[in-house]
Amino acid sequence: MEKYLVLCFVVILGLTACSNNAVTIHDQLEIHDIQGCGHISPYIGQKVRGIIGVVTHKFTNGFTMQGVTSDDQFCSSEAIFVFTGDYPLVMVADLVQVNGLVGEFSDGTLEDHNLSQTEIEDSDYSIIQSDYMLPDPIVIDDLVGDIPTLEIENDEMEQFDPIKDGLDFYESLESMLVEVGSGQVVSPRNAYDEIIVLVDRLIDINLLSKQGVLIKSQDDANPEKIMIKRPTHYDEKINVGDRFENPIIGVMDYSYGNYKLLAFSPIEITRRQHLIEPFSQVSDGLTIATYNVENLSPLDENKKYTELARQIVKYLQSPDVIVLNEIMDNSGSVDDGVVNADKTIMRLMDAIHKAGGPVYSFSDFPPNDNRDGGIEGGNIRTALLYRSDRGISLVANNPLADEITIKDGKFTIGQNPVLIGEFSSTFNGTRKPRIWLLNQNDVQFFVVGVHLTSQGANSPDWGNLQPPQKPEEMQRLEEAQLINEQLKMIHSLNPDTPVFIAGDMNDMQWSNTVTSLKKDGFFNAAELETPEECYSYIFEGNAQELDYILINENLASDILQARFIHVNSFLDQSDAISDHDPMIIEFQLDQ
Repeated sequence: MEKYLVLCFVVILGLTACSNNAVTIHDQLEIHDIQGCGHISPYIGQKVRGIIGVVTHKFTNGFTMQGVTSDDQFCSSEAIFVFTGDYPLVMVADLVQVNGLVGEFSDGTLEDHNLSQTEIEDSDYSIIQSDYMLPDPIVIDDLVGDIPTLEIENDEMEQFDPIKDGLDFYESLESMLVEVGSGQVVSPRNAYDEIIVLVDRLIDINLLSKQGVLIKSQDDANPEKIMIKRPTHYDEKINVGDRFENPIIGVMDYSYGNYKLLAFSPIEITRRQHLIEPFSQVSDGLTIATYNVENLSPLDENKKYTELARQIVKYLQSPDVIVLNEIMDNSGSVDDGVVNADKTIMRLMDAIHKAGGPVYSFSDFPPNDNRDGGIEGGNIRTALLYRSDRGISLVANNPLADEITIKDGKFTIGQNPVLIGEFSSTFNGTRKPRIWLLNQNDVQFFVVGVHLTSQGANSPDWGNLQPPQKPEEMQRLEEAQLINEQLKMIHSLNPDTPVFIAGDMNDMQWSNTVTSLKKDGFFNAAELETPEECYSYIFEGNAQELDYILINENLASDILQARFIHVNSFLDQSDAISDHDPMIIEFQLDQ
């Protein structure tokens, strides 16, 4: 809702009053009066005097303080941040008196759509007493039953409802001392030294994978998960499934699109040992995998190539066909006009062979320089690996044929691969899908490599626009519709020829994008995977499916198995080779 981008928002320092009238000075207010039951203080732009609180945490530019008396309202925070501009001359447990101006501060720019934090600015303060008793923290474990467990925000921020809306619940704890008693990690340490946890008393009401990730569903956004920001200079690795038994205590903060608990001390972690179950064929069927290898570049260290190769050989069991997303050109992110990626691909193939895998063949269709999406200069694309030793080959080009035609029950192709949307504005500035026509022992099948427009422009799930804006959603939908139309034509020529649509769709399985892609004749093979393992990516603690393999609906019964192989998503960011997990299926290709 745009009303939360009010003119009185403070984006940097200082504050623009919301009125031209003289600023009112308020005495005898409590912190909970300033906070109120809402995301914006009812006293914004007004001066306050004699605000009493106990210092609970110090920052380089201010401190948090919490009131000594409570209004006993569940909806209002009892704490506030005092902005000093420099390192404050107070100590934790000092009882202080503060004068200043009530403001709202938001990280970033208005376009980031972050929520604001209520604070006292232009402040002066005095210490009333040192070594005052700190207030008891709010114990999250004790609020089970009051914490929203389904929705982040359900009424476009029309009403402040901390019982139903996760957004409002954490706002009611803004800057307060909070304790998380015991639980487990559901999202590993990220590059900002943050983890996401779920308290033990909420585990049983959720769907968790074997490794311990938290599954997002269409009806459950999991607002009860809590982001923890660890203390500075604490560098221990943390994986999904790791446990903490001792309480984590800190102050509830908000920054860059997320509420997060700023932990006061290192988190004592009990390690969980993870066993990755390799893919195992149940027959001698055709195996097809899709894997987003996260901007694979010749500039990457050998470790990335070696580990990707190990995963492909050991855990994917060297699939017959692999659709690779985010293959960068031969100069990586250097913007030098190079578009070919043969060095990138061949380096991976060599690493696979050294890891004990087969000698793969590959196919690549270089994109136009800096016109098909991805990192500037990187020219990421979808490429194909296939095993000639398993009787797989590309169908030769037929220069006399149109793009894709059929004669005597066999398809011919003008160029192999064919680009979808090469001359359509739908795919302007993003990756164009490739259609490959392949043979295995004289049996034809199509593989369509897809990497749809990302969700990078979404406003935050925990931001001031509710529901969050998804400006690229319509483009993904149009891309999916164009792909579906192209493939329906192929399907109509011979519905018994398998068409595998594989890649990173950048959307949920219930989304309009995937629904449109499946429309009129395609089946999502992931529906054969168990619900708790149906994910390939974790975003802010929510595990979700972004990577897919679809097949003609009339041939769905020939899918022997479908699995996500979770080799990256559970790992600390320093160990994960990609931000995606691969997916693989086994299919009975009729001979």
